[in-house]
Amino acid sequence: MPNKRLVLWILFGALTYQAILCAVHTRVHTISMADVAIAEACIYLACIVVLIKRIRLEFVAFATLVAAYLFLLAIFRNQLDPKGFRDVMIPIFFYGLGRQIGDLNYADRLLKIMVVLVLIFGFFELWFLDAFSQIFNIFSYYVSQGSLAAGSNWAKDSVLGLNGMRPEGIGRTILPSLLGSHRVSSIFLEPVSLGNFAVIVAAWGLSKRREDIKGMIFFVLAAVTMIALSDSRYGIITVGMLILMRCLPLGRSYIWMIILPLLSVLLLLSIGALLGDHYGDNILGRLYVSGKILRDMELGMLFGLDGYQLGYGDMGYPYLLTRLGVLLCLFLWVAFWMLKMEDERGNRFRAYITLYMSLILCVSGTSLFALKTAGILWFLIGCFGVRQQAPTALHPAKASQFFDRFSQQKEAPNVY
Repeated sequence: MPNKRLVLWILFGALTYQAILCAVHTRVHTISMADVAIAEACIYLACIVVLIKRIRLEFVAFATLVAAYLFLLAIFRNQLDPKGFRDVMIPIFFYGLGRQIGDLNYADRLLKIMVVLVLIFGFFELWFLDAFSQIFNIFSYYVSQGSLAAGSNWAKDSVLGLNGMRPEGIGRTILPSLLGSHRVSSIFLEPVSLGNFAVIVAAWGLSKRREDIKGMIFFVLAAVTMIALSDSRYGIITVGMLILMRCLPLGRSYIWMIILPLLSVLLLLSIGALLGDHYGDNILGRLYVSGKILRDMELGMLFGLDGYQLGYGDMGYPYLLTRLGVLLCLFLWVAFWMLKMEDERGNRFRAYITLYMSLILCVSGTSLFALKTAGILWFLIGCFGVRQQAPTALHPAKASQFFDRFSQQKEAPNVY
């Protein structure tokens, strides 16, 4: 059994490293993009330390095959893309951690602690914003990394991120009269990540058996609270659809959901073709932009040979295709659905996460691969993975009888 304490530190490190670095940046010294990369590298190195103790041949073969394909893409591009390696490394490493732990009760307790921690930070930000801002200057933190321009903050005197406040004319969707224009980001520093984490939490709760109704209610209510705090429009829609899926008599077979990303792409293409140029800063407008980009993509961009340098931060499918290529995307998706789950809870969780991933790629590019949420997600998926039973040890007395019989057979005369 791998060191659960080290795995605990890895997961909480993935959850909190951005907040810790932001606090250091605000109170001690400036944090650059290189510092963030070093922090992530330490987390990945700790994953390797755990995984290397019980390394599996199929794990090595899969990781090697993916890395070889990314190197092949780099040859055709004449440039190496570290971001592509990093995006694929997170699912492989953290799924491996969850597979080695293989303890759903441990994962459940761990996620509950994370939820409580996130909610504490979230209400601290909501109720004591001035004190929170003195510890976490989020805007300055992202400016120092080059993610934001120094003069791009439209909210005067705010140290939150650009999406930490709803602009005038748009306003909050959830409880605007009570919470105002402030969107809580909690320990994630970004309200988008808090909304994504809420969907993961809801998916975990809704995948539980009906006998564990208390656990299901806890995670769903926590998810709804986080969605309200972050004013996540994506979270409202996705969690609502997850609850509907849990209530409908869909049976235990979710294999049909393997085509959900394809259906999402077709929907985006239809919106991009039919909506026209009249759109705004809303969900439909963002779907239109993604669909228009997909419609205009060239063949080289679909196979990841060109366009990866354009970013596509809010357009998930163009980001994924230009960064990894359609062949690798299909390979990874089929591999995800070939994973054998421990029981029906694992199959439900995979189906719910399929909905989560398919929809988030419609409105966001990089948030699916954010370590602070993606690491936890793939650890939970790994905990559902089927593990091979260890061979039963032979009792000493039975072993002695076996060797006695073997000796007698050796000494028996040859009658032929």
